[in-house]
Amino acid sequence: MKKMKCSMVFLPVMLLSLASCSTVPAEMDSVMKEEVFFKNAQGAMDENQYNVALYYYEVYLVRYPENHNKTIAAEYERALIYYKTKDYEYSQSLFTQILDKYESSPFAMMYPERYKILSEKILAQIDETLNPKEEEKSEPADVPPSNN
Repeated sequence: MKKMKCSMVFLPVMLLSLASCSTVPAEMDSVMKEEVFFKNAQGAMDENQYNVALYYYEVYLVRYPENHNKTIAAEYERALIYYKTKDYEYSQSLFTQILDKYESSPFAMMYPERYKILSEKILAQIDETLNPKEEEKSEPADVPPSNN
């Protein structure tokens, strides 16, 4: 009987603690270091907790806009989240913005080349998804007229 009571109390507590793991933090530590944002976001991505990862990347972009190298990485990861969640139109606009920064930003020389390359590849995949090619229609063979 004691075991049953104990498990009846323990089970809801466990379920609540598991559910709280996938929620966005209610408050952000004001002294959190830059690296911790990426570590927490990547951990959330690994567990498919995209809303949590997105939260960390968004807060990072607000807090550390001057770190251009990491900012472009956070912007790429944010676009990737929308792509993974099948919000193709919005992710397409975000990847396009990233590529525009590589073309026009005075800080472009500081950006790692990999985010440009990956953005181009994913944009091509989005384009294929949004605009599937029609199967090439084969021309009907010339059929001789019937002799009726």
